[in-house]
Amino acid sequence: MRLAGFTGAPILSALAPFLLLPIISRVTGPGGWADFSAGQSIGILGMVVVFFGWGVVGPVRIARTTDSAGRAQILRESLVSRAITTVVAIPLVIVATALVTGGDFKLESIAMAVAMTLAGLSPSWFCIGAARPIDLMLYDAGPKLLAALAAMPVLLLGGPVIFYPIVLAVVTVAAAAAHAVRNLRGASGPRVGLGRGFRVLRELLPTAAIDAAGNAYGTTPVPIATAGLPPAQASSFASADRLYRVGVLAVIALGNAFQAWVLEPDATSPVRRHRAAIFAHLGLGVFGAVGLAVLGPWASGFIFGADVAANGLTCVLFGVAFFAISSATPFIRNILIPHGRYRFVLATTLTASVVGVTIMTIGSVNGYEAVVAAGVAAAELTSLLILVVPGLRLIGTPAPHPVTVQTAEVEGSPSSW
Repeated sequence: MRLAGFTGAPILSALAPFLLLPIISRVTGPGGWADFSAGQSIGILGMVVVFFGWGVVGPVRIARTTDSAGRAQILRESLVSRAITTVVAIPLVIVATALVTGGDFKLESIAMAVAMTLAGLSPSWFCIGAARPIDLMLYDAGPKLLAALAAMPVLLLGGPVIFYPIVLAVVTVAAAAAHAVRNLRGASGPRVGLGRGFRVLRELLPTAAIDAAGNAYGTTPVPIATAGLPPAQASSFASADRLYRVGVLAVIALGNAFQAWVLEPDATSPVRRHRAAIFAHLGLGVFGAVGLAVLGPWASGFIFGADVAANGLTCVLFGVAFFAISSATPFIRNILIPHGRYRFVLATTLTASVVGVTIMTIGSVNGYEAVVAAGVAAAELTSLLILVVPGLRLIGTPAPHPVTVQTAEVEGSPSSW
């Protein structure tokens, strides 16, 4: 039941853009499609800045805090700290998108970047840690689907593309506010001010750095491709990237389903649970890689239009990247982070980022689409190869202590992770 619930929410999240992206790709054309996709990718980086590590560590913290007062205090800290990062992130994504994109759809691309950035306010991490798949659908996947359904008739009738990111931004903020009201109503605990918010950000900096480094090569391929490749190649690359990103939602769904189960404090046979998560992610990685390599060119042409269909070699390389990212996920989320191996994971992701971004930039500057895709694959493979050995060594070792970021005392006892 938990697996079905945590899988269903990301499926809805994947379904929402698929309802609109085929329309948007045909309205904007090859050049505009690359720009709009670049805005989405830059917005994902903005979302990572807003989350500032909460998406990685937050579920662990909530899962290990069973009382409602403790969870409410964690939510307060998250809301205040993410309000700070939102103020920082939005101007940055506006400037970055304006610099990368051009043509007739610059404003729409900027609006999409802002809407994606605001997704960092989502309470998805809280719902995952609390093992509440229904809440994940209600406050995360549901609003995305609602925005897509509301925008679809407008776009089909020739309305402005910018209508979709505006609606998406509004429903995202409204859902986050509704979740906060529901979970904080009547909850006691000390007030969390800006000072505490900045301290939380300092404490989360190692995790945020890991997340940012990983997303540096996870979301910059389309902006890099758009900046250097001819419009036709950039749009072809963007289509392959869209398919890959939707596939990664399945990796996230599987990781969400296993994380709370694997990390339950009273779990019996934790090694068996770790192995189940690892083999499940390996299986998903193989399935997704083959699917992208074999069906990617046809599927992208069918969904986004023949003019922006993905190249076959690009799809094969994205398939390699998919296998690597799926296989590495349980080692990071369920083993290394709970064991406090922040510096090691950060060093790994920084190394992978340097490898990936360097290769992608070389490909973009020289006009080779496949080389940009090879950079994506090289980054993910680098990360997997470095992480797997220490991850396997720790699989049978219980985490020495909960992953900690000191929080204020709640009703006389510290709220721990």
